[in-house]
Amino acid sequence: MDKAAFSRFLDDFYYARRRLVEEMLRNPDLESLRVKIIETASLLSPMLATCGPAGPNVAPFMLTFMVRDEYLEEALGELRAIEREYWGRGPEAYARASRFLLDYVYNIDKSDPLTLASHIMSKGHTWINIRATREAAVGILLPPDRGAYELRAEAEIVESGPKYEYVNLLHDLMHVIPRGERSHPWFPVLLLHVREIYDNSYQALGRRIYP
Repeated sequence: MDKAAFSRFLDDFYYARRRLVEEMLRNPDLESLRVKIIETASLLSPMLATCGPAGPNVAPFMLTFMVRDEYLEEALGELRAIEREYWGRGPEAYARASRFLLDYVYNIDKSDPLTLASHIMSKGHTWINIRATREAAVGILLPPDRGAYELRAEAEIVESGPKYEYVNLLHDLMHVIPRGERSHPWFPVLLLHVREIYDNSYQALGRRIYP
């Protein structure tokens, strides 16, 4: 493993997202953060590529990081309490959500930057391919054009249990609880266990940096 390059990857992808949450806490006016959120959109929703019975497929997925197994029940307890106490409380709920993200999702001691999670909202091309191959790749562009990464991962779909609840509650933390209303039900969870990372910048042109 190229330790220096892997450290840069963590700063570019993991800690850059933590810095956005820290900014949200300093300035809770989401409207004023709109430009910053747009600038980091490619970090929040990278492109996920699969290949299999449904053919080659690429789609954007909003990705987050899984809490480590030893902290999963603790994190679930916190999320359930936030849902009970902050349902529909707008700015207060966003502030509490931001603190949770810093305490768990973007705390390197409690989360795993090499295990990514998302929803899988339909049984379309991505679902079919992952069911067949358990393989996926994530393409990350560093805005505006600072570089790029490719993550090759083992993929699994989870439809019940603590990890299913955690990822769905984590989605609700920012998108449902503050408003106090739900626009769609919970969905199956997609977990990506990163096995290889490549630097796809024009300087490196696909050099493997992990492992």
